[in-house]
Amino acid sequence: MCSAIALGIVSGVGQAAAGISEQNRQHRAQVDAVNRSNQIARQKYINDITISAYNDQRKGEVFTAQLQADAAARSAYYKQKEINQIEANRASESAQQELREKVTEAMFQSQTNLAKAVQAQGTMLASGTQAGQSMSLLLDDAERTLGFEQAQLDASIFDATKSFGLKQFGINLDQYSADVTANNNITTSAQVAPTASFETVKPIEQAPPSKPSALGPIMGGFSSGIKTATSLGWSPFD
Repeated sequence: MCSAIALGIVSGVGQAAAGISEQNRQHRAQVDAVNRSNQIARQKYINDITISAYNDQRKGEVFTAQLQADAAARSAYYKQKEINQIEANRASESAQQELREKVTEAMFQSQTNLAKAVQAQGTMLASGTQAGQSMSLLLDDAERTLGFEQAQLDASIFDATKSFGLKQFGINLDQYSADVTANNNITTSAQVAPTASFETVKPIEQAPPSKPSALGPIMGGFSSGIKTATSLGWSPFD
């Protein structure tokens, strides 16, 4: 009878010890799993923050480069407009100089024609040509010749003035076209300032499982000891 009880006690204690050991092993495994999960979450959080910071810095650098490129494009536009104005002024001055030369030439030619007419009239008066209708006809012919020549000079000045106007219109049109082309070459790549990345969500740390109670394995060992002792013939009512 005593041996049955002793074997029951040994069996119960062994069962309880094995249960407690297994329970502790499972608890350690659960704690390790929670710790690994927390470590992975923390590392991911740090990586996400690093990546967001890099992306924000990169976006800032790209935006700065775009602003500089846009500023350079506008600077080139104003420089090109200045060059267009200089070229227009040069072409306009050349056209004006050509007109002035033609007007000056016409003025000198007019003076020459007038001097010739006066000289011709003086020659006719000094030649002793018979007064009367013949003299009048000769003088009229000299005045008519002078009028024709002056009309030719006036027409030449008119044509030169008209030609200058057309040239000036072409110069202005070329300048406008060049300014429009320069304006179309302006690039605006920096449309909207970049925004910062959304704040990285900080992970919630998982709490490790609480240490299990040894009461369960002990009760299991006690029950196992009773069963062992009973199977060996022991009875609590003996």
